[in-house]
Amino acid sequence: MFLRLQIDDFAIIDHSSMEFHDGFSVLTGETGAGKSIIMDAIGLILGGRAQKNMIRKGAEKASVQGVFMTKNKKALDFLAEHNIPFEDVIIVERSIDRDRPSLSEINGKIVTNGVLKDFGSILALSEVQGENSFLMKPDFQLELLDRFCGEEHKRDLAELKEIYGAYRALLDRLKAEVKDPEALAREGDLLRYQIEEIETLALEEEEDEALAEEFRARNSHTETLELLNEMNQLAFEEGGIRSLLDRYGAALEKVAQNDSHFADLFESFEDMRYGFQDLAQTLRDRGENFDDDPGRLQEVTDRLDTINSMKRKYGDSYEKIQAFLEESRKRLDFIDDYEHVVETMKKACEEKMEAATALSLRLRKRRMDAAQVLEGRMAREMEELDIQGAAFKVDFSEKALAADGMDGVRFLVATNRGEDLLPMADIASGGEISRIFLAFISIFSELDEREILILDEVDTGMSGKTAKVVAEKMKRLSEDRQLIVVSHLPQVVARADRQYRIQKRLEAGRTVSYVQKLNDEERIAMLATMISGEDTEKTRETAREMLRNRI
Repeated sequence: MFLRLQIDDFAIIDHSSMEFHDGFSVLTGETGAGKSIIMDAIGLILGGRAQKNMIRKGAEKASVQGVFMTKNKKALDFLAEHNIPFEDVIIVERSIDRDRPSLSEINGKIVTNGVLKDFGSILALSEVQGENSFLMKPDFQLELLDRFCGEEHKRDLAELKEIYGAYRALLDRLKAEVKDPEALAREGDLLRYQIEEIETLALEEEEDEALAEEFRARNSHTETLELLNEMNQLAFEEGGIRSLLDRYGAALEKVAQNDSHFADLFESFEDMRYGFQDLAQTLRDRGENFDDDPGRLQEVTDRLDTINSMKRKYGDSYEKIQAFLEESRKRLDFIDDYEHVVETMKKACEEKMEAATALSLRLRKRRMDAAQVLEGRMAREMEELDIQGAAFKVDFSEKALAADGMDGVRFLVATNRGEDLLPMADIASGGEISRIFLAFISIFSELDEREILILDEVDTGMSGKTAKVVAEKMKRLSEDRQLIVVSHLPQVVARADRQYRIQKRLEAGRTVSYVQKLNDEERIAMLATMISGEDTEKTRETAREMLRNRI
């Protein structure tokens, strides 16, 4: 549901806010009062195009904010897919600056206008977005017809989309794999060389790290041996560390004999002294038996060079080299069995094609049956809407297999008896287009999960009996969704649950447009004026009667 609209410094509106409710709301006002500005503002927050001239004269920035609440699963899924936070309400805001690009926000997250437009079309069915122009597009006409075909048709369409997707993936892979035999032979030779090179290397896990450590040790052999000899002299020469420790221990032993409180310290020192003797002896033994093998150093160097060369070619780690080897083996298996694999892929393509074709033919039969029903209902709707001598037909043509089948569809209309049926895009009259749009909404409303419907003067050019029919249709539409309409017809205005008046006035020499929600007496006065152009007691009584009968 559309809860609130706030407009600031937009066109001739300095500041205005409107609280909307469920049911049927109508916006009225004199020509030029600003109704189209309100519709433009609503169009903006549903993804319409922003223009600098929308900014109010003298202001640097215009902003429009809409507050919504919805249970529309498609809309909520859209927010989740785009990582847009959502709680109880959805706040959409558009800002237009004179010296920078306009910004679009949904719940505080900046989005592209394309994302906002997609979200707006999910949230509301709105003529102010130009959605009636969708009726001119064959793709949208096919989508409408498919909605009219029922749940089984919807499931078949989903299955066709899946099968066709698999078919296209197979076909794309097949096209990519069909190569010149000489090119395949060259690729196979290269793969065999690479596989043999990696297998000959026989690299073991963590081998390179172990070799690098050994290289560092052997490459610093001379320095290590010199340090071991120096430590051996420091430990064992006369007056060295061992002699000093012996003298130190003898003194501490005498102290402990004199005072037992030092006995534990003497024991700790003895452990340390014997530990140092063991360490020094071990280091002397290792120094005397130090491995000095120049040939091994060269072996390590050569092995590391080979491994690093393989890393540069096939991956900078053992895991990556093994993965490259596995992929190369698979690819070589494919090349060696190329003809069989390609034949298998071709057969799978043919099977998917046959399944998709069979499904498409089933869809076509259901579409043609539904088209006959739709043609009858549209004929009745257009007659009720006073499009005299009107005719409607769903024209089928065959197209190449696609995710939605093999049917091309065009909606053809004749708006006068004896005229040729023409595509809807060729209908010149805006009033007729509006009425046809209303006819489609009346038929498809129960198939559309959008909770908000916004119409801008679809009743243009109507009067009398047709106006009454239009008013009744709008009232019925508002029973299942929120309906917001701009209208100048008393019959439509009277049927609304709430009425808003858009007016202009001069403030400090400037024109300002503002919105007023009318109470019952104000509605009666305005409706009376709309009926005859005068607010008299007689027209007021007529207005009261129309309002009493609106429910």
